[in-house]
Amino acid sequence: MTTGCVLDVLIYVYDHYMMSDSDELPGRQQLLCGLARRGFTEGEIAGAMEWLSVLAERCEQTSSVSTTDSRHALRVFAEGELWRLSDECRLFLTRLDRDGVLSLAQRELIIERTLALDVEEPSLDQLKWVVLLALSVQPAHADAFARFEALMAAERGIVRH
Repeated sequence: MTTGCVLDVLIYVYDHYMMSDSDELPGRQQLLCGLARRGFTEGEIAGAMEWLSVLAERCEQTSSVSTTDSRHALRVFAEGELWRLSDECRLFLTRLDRDGVLSLAQRELIIERTLALDVEEPSLDQLKWVVLLALSVQPAHADAFARFEALMAAERGIVRH
């Protein structure tokens, strides 16, 4: 699915670099040139690099925050969040909370990064990509990443052994 936005670049980076079997990641300049060769615009690339930079910064900040169980917390969405996040997206976030996939800090990070996408109303698929990206760059939370993968596999009817 392409969205014509920064998320397209992020998905490409995830698929081709973050999930790569290669132990060596390309340097920043090599990555930027590779993305430009793939047809991404300068604005999309710059936006994606800024988005990833903020994600990495926020992940560092949240790694020191307690991983308090969010299943007993009530999240009240602000008016701007209600306007931009569909009922479907908010229900999905609530489900991730209830199922213990996300800590409170991770949930807030995901909401903030989803709203930082260059789309007016992020779709559920776009939210899921943000969750995947956010959890995949937090090695200390590999269990949350595994729970999210299992949840997505179950949604698609895939049984893992």
